[in-house]
Amino acid sequence: MKPLQIRPALALLAALAAAPALGAAAQDPQPAPQAPPPAEKPEIRRLEAWPALDGKTRDTVRVDIERLRKARTDEMTDQARDALVQAGSAVVPELLPVVGKEKDAQALQRAVGVLESVTGPEHTRLLAAEFEDRSLPVRTWAMRRCGQFPDEGVRKAAEEALARARKAGDKADREELYAAALCTTASGSRAGLDVLADWAVEGWGKRGVEMRTALEAVRGPEAAAEAAKLLKEGDRKKTVAGLNLLAGCGDPGAVQRVRPYLDNTDNSIRVAAINAMRGIVDGEAPIANLAVFEAIELAKQWKAR
Repeated sequence: MKPLQIRPALALLAALAAAPALGAAAQDPQPAPQAPPPAEKPEIRRLEAWPALDGKTRDTVRVDIERLRKARTDEMTDQARDALVQAGSAVVPELLPVVGKEKDAQALQRAVGVLESVTGPEHTRLLAAEFEDRSLPVRTWAMRRCGQFPDEGVRKAAEEALARARKAGDKADREELYAAALCTTASGSRAGLDVLADWAVEGWGKRGVEMRTALEAVRGPEAAAEAAKLLKEGDRKKTVAGLNLLAGCGDPGAVQRVRPYLDNTDNSIRVAAINAMRGIVDGEAPIANLAVFEAIELAKQWKAR
């Protein structure tokens, strides 16, 4: 999984300016936190078709795919994987059927590993074409992979995929619903925030990085209001989840929602509040595994800002 792309840190908020009043020094109020300036993003050339394989190369790729599927040693796996990665994203149309049909869990994992090595932000529009694939594993993988590369150009396809997953009701595949919500959020739509909120309560430890990436695409007051609903539940896990969500989607106005939790005696809540402030004010990544005394000191620093 690719690392988060986080905006550069802001300088500390301006110091209070002194002004004379009634013969005594008075200070202007502290300015409200300002949103970080948008980072300059390199232009991404979205591909309209997968690179083509000539006949001889296609035959070689298919042999390497079979070698990858049937590998019984690390050496065989490495040789097949390296050959396929060397061939680049042209192997994707050949590998996707393996994801849809492979029954061996380890072989499937190897195939997915290659797919994730040869796909990136330039392939989002091509991945969107797989959101309607007949194979559940293909649909789910394509949406989850696409969700790691925010692209408003896939919004329509992502929202339609989310609507189809919801329509299944109690029979909906949980992973597909999550992948559709993740992808929809990364496209700049808030339609799947309720699904991500549910996952944030129990699954942030394993999925927080990709959720944070997607949430950046909807940062603003509306998304912050949705995330803040979890803070009102009075449940410890939901409070932590709400703060984690706010780290990714909160706007400067959400600071006042987060600030009271800096004083919480539960270190999990305190750390989540610190990370929420880092995300909202400075656009910085969360700090993991903060010891209690470190969290207390950082909380004091944030309260003083």
